[in-house]
Amino acid sequence: MTTEQNKTIVRRNYETADKNDLTTYSEQLAPDVAVHLPGMPAPLNREAVIHMMNVMFSGLPQRQHVFEDQIAEDDKVVTRLTLHAVHTGEFQGMPATGKQIAVQQMAIHRIRDSKIAEVWVSSDDIGMIKQLGLLPSPPTNR
Repeated sequence: MTTEQNKTIVRRNYETADKNDLTTYSEQLAPDVAVHLPGMPAPLNREAVIHMMNVMFSGLPQRQHVFEDQIAEDDKVVTRLTLHAVHTGEFQGMPATGKQIAVQQMAIHRIRDSKIAEVWVSSDDIGMIKQLGLLPSPPTNR
């Protein structure tokens, strides 16, 4: 596969997620996919990734990933993007707030046989929690 083909695979994966299409999303994953998330003791397997996406689909059903940068080399694709969403459903135990969020994210995807085999994700989760009003902003100095 070329680096451009690998970049297209990653873009399609985000676009599929934005359409809440879990069937196509899961078809884009390798059977032994491993997703590395900050704070998790071990990578998520395919079943855990699909569960995580179900949680996102229900809590943030109106969502769009905006691509800022994408760089590819060999079998890896690095993507910097912004997730724009509206929190209209329960999300990880948080009741719906109706608030709009914009979350900066970076991810490295490893592609194997036209499927996503491994992902390393970094996301501004603290910023998201603040935007949802679940974490107070620090006091300002006057």
